[in-house]
Amino acid sequence: MYQVYALKYAERDTTTCQFFYRESAHDPLTLHYFVWLILGGPTPVLVDTGFPEDEARARGMRGYVSPAVVVERLGVKATDVPTALITHLHYDHWAGHALFPAAEYWIQQDEIAFWTGPHGGAPAFRQSANVDSLARLVTLNYARRVRVVRGEREILPGIRVHRVGGHTAGLQIVTVQTARGTVVLTSDASHFYRNVETRQPVQIITSLPEMLDAFETIHALAGAEKLIGAGHDPLVADRFEKVEPGIVRIA
Repeated sequence: MYQVYALKYAERDTTTCQFFYRESAHDPLTLHYFVWLILGGPTPVLVDTGFPEDEARARGMRGYVSPAVVVERLGVKATDVPTALITHLHYDHWAGHALFPAAEYWIQQDEIAFWTGPHGGAPAFRQSANVDSLARLVTLNYARRVRVVRGEREILPGIRVHRVGGHTAGLQIVTVQTARGTVVLTSDASHFYRNVETRQPVQIITSLPEMLDAFETIHALAGAEKLIGAGHDPLVADRFEKVEPGIVRIA
C-alpha cells in the first residue's frame, strides 16, 4: 500500500487580512511550504516541486531547505523521481522543477493554457508566477516531459488527479489509496484547514464558484477518514505523524 508524506521546505509569515477572502482581522498567520512524496508503489511519485534557493531569497522565506534535499531524507534521490504531479503553476509549486531532472510533469491542460494565455501576466496574477519556470514549459513539452491532463485521471493504480480549479484555472488535487483510507492532497484548493472546514476562500482566485465547489469535492473524496493534507497549514504536523522535523507521514 502507498504511504504519503508531507515534506516542509520553507515558511513565511503574513496576516489573515492579506490571505483570507474579505477578512478584516490582522491576526498573524504562518504558511508552511510543502512538497509531498508518495512511496510504496513501483516508483516514487512527487506532488509539486517547490522552488529553488534564489526564489526563497527573493521572497524572504524562512528556514529554506531545497525540496530535493528533503526528498532525499526519505531515501529517494532527486534524480530518481520519474513522476511529478504538478497541482498548479504558481511559483511555489512549479519553479523547482529543475531540481528533479528525470521527472515527467503531469499538469492540467487548463492550467497550461491560462499561464501561456492573455491573463497570466496581468498584475492580479503576475505576483504568483516565476516567469522563467513558466517559459520552460515549452522546452520541456518538446522534450516529451510534460504530460497534459484533462480532468480526472488515474496516474497509477490507487493514485488519481482531479481538476477542481478555483484558486487557479487548472488546479488539480491528488487522491491516494492507503491502508488507512483515501488521502486527499488538496494543495492550494485548501491552503489551511480553515478553508475546507469553514468553506472560507482565499484571496487569490480565478473562479470563486469553482473554489467553493472544490471544498465539497475534497470532503466527498476524503470520506469518513478525513485524511486531508492541507496545502500550507502548520497543523498538518499536529494532525498526523511526525517522522522528524519537517517530515510528516499522513498515512
